[in-house]
Amino acid sequence: MKMRFLLLLFLAGTFAAGTSAAEAEPALPPENERVVVVANADDPESLDVAAHYMRARGVPAENLVALPMPRAETVSWAEFSEKVFSPLRRELTRRGLIDGFVPEGVPADAFGRAPLAFPQDFDPENARNAEKISYVVLCRGVPLRIANDASKLPPLPPKTSPDAPARKRGPLEVNCASVDSEIALVGVPDTEANGVVVNPHYKGNLEKPAAGRKLFLRVARLDGVTAADARALVDNAIAAEKSGLLGRAYVDIGGPHKQGDRWLEECAEKTRALGFDTSVERSRALMGAAARYDAPALYFGWYSGNVGGFFLDPNFRFPPGAAAIHIHSFSATSMRSKTAWTPALVARGVTATVGNVYEPYLGMTHLPHYFLEALAAGETAGAAAAYAIPVLSWQGVFVGDPLYRPFAKPLAAQMSDALRAPTRFSQYAFLRAANLAENEGDPAKARRILRNAEMFAPGLALNFLLAQKEVAEKGACSRRVSVRVPELENPGLMFEAARLLAKSGRADDALKIYSDLLDRNLVPAAARVKVLREACDFARSRGNAAELAVWYPELERLTAPKAKKEGAGKK
Repeated sequence: MKMRFLLLLFLAGTFAAGTSAAEAEPALPPENERVVVVANADDPESLDVAAHYMRARGVPAENLVALPMPRAETVSWAEFSEKVFSPLRRELTRRGLIDGFVPEGVPADAFGRAPLAFPQDFDPENARNAEKISYVVLCRGVPLRIANDASKLPPLPPKTSPDAPARKRGPLEVNCASVDSEIALVGVPDTEANGVVVNPHYKGNLEKPAAGRKLFLRVARLDGVTAADARALVDNAIAAEKSGLLGRAYVDIGGPHKQGDRWLEECAEKTRALGFDTSVERSRALMGAAARYDAPALYFGWYSGNVGGFFLDPNFRFPPGAAAIHIHSFSATSMRSKTAWTPALVARGVTATVGNVYEPYLGMTHLPHYFLEALAAGETAGAAAAYAIPVLSWQGVFVGDPLYRPFAKPLAAQMSDALRAPTRFSQYAFLRAANLAENEGDPAKARRILRNAEMFAPGLALNFLLAQKEVAEKGACSRRVSVRVPELENPGLMFEAARLLAKSGRADDALKIYSDLLDRNLVPAAARVKVLREACDFARSRGNAAELAVWYPELERLTAPKAKKEGAGKK
């Protein structure tokens, strides 16, 4: 911000000294007017998703590129080059949206891709691809991934001796890739499809010289299990930009490699620094169904093959604008899957996420702490995704509206909105402001903020935090913690509240919450045994015979040796 201010002062001085406006660099059109939307002309749902996005974001009609393509998610290199890559390259050069031209009479490369040529005096440093195209948005129905073609790999060297072991291919000796990652190279000539291409937009490469950096494009995908899921990515982004990102953060550490754990520890540090209430899980188990999971505005975790833990609650939904990453090698092998992480998160209302279509290896996937770092700095989700992945021509996809800015609305404006028209998420704006005050070493300010929140944005999350603070200071809780409409509350948060109240002198409140959870069937099936066991122990200690008579037989039935036990997935 300081640098931007100094730049404005410099420019003001320059113009005041007599520089004409005509000599200044022309301003670029807004990003939405520079989005290119790609749809499958043979898929009505693909065209519908494209139209929905273009209407919502004001993308000019002429920015649509609809091409007849295969409707399969996985295509061969021949299909990809002939039906997707080459037609798109020709169309973008014809429209002048990327530099260069497709020369007539020049054969395609070994992968079937139409060549790209430039005038003799062309300097890649003066390329304008990234200025003319802010993002390429691929709509549901555009193929997702390209199958490996071993016939296009270089031959293995011969054995040095008859007894020598046959050489095996290394992990990078493949040409399978996400369609999205290859489309990022549509304006770059002569790229190698075997292995990876360095991403010049990646954080670690921004300060390094990169010939042709301005030729590379940033690519996003609007996709999901259903076309409605894909459209919801757009609607949630726009809704969240009006309200600002509201909720809590959840970080699920405890994976198979220290490097990934370090990334996620950095995510937790960053979410706390941003003021978000943050829950952290460090065991090898996923965050369980009995855990608190109210308003997950930010989620970063690993490492499970299929969606699990609290995400299996059929009532689970992300709040508008949520950004989430679950690191897994095959999280986006199909966007039609109901169990793979990327489509499953989209189906549950996430607004921005990433995934891998084939094995990427950990160091070449999206780095979650870089993704969060860019979002927190005010970048769009599309820019953050590009900033977070080291390589292209590889396995990564970003799913979401690339124009979405989670932190575009200041926290003060979110709190003002809560004073005028509070919603069930408004309490989280005050919680975040109070946490920021605590971070700044001003607990008195934090208390004032929370007192105001009680008046203007009451809610169970706020009430629970105040009860926690009182118990921490006094060892007991004098405030009443009640649940107004249990069906609208998060059962994990209710369970945590009941536990706290049971231990801090509010036994009647605790019993009421346990009763609401169990008697109204609010507890997810995977968590019911755990809640029943604790509720029975509490009722027994209190002599609540009526409740015990109902709950204990169910507990015995569910824990009988032949009963199938459900639980959080293991990593």
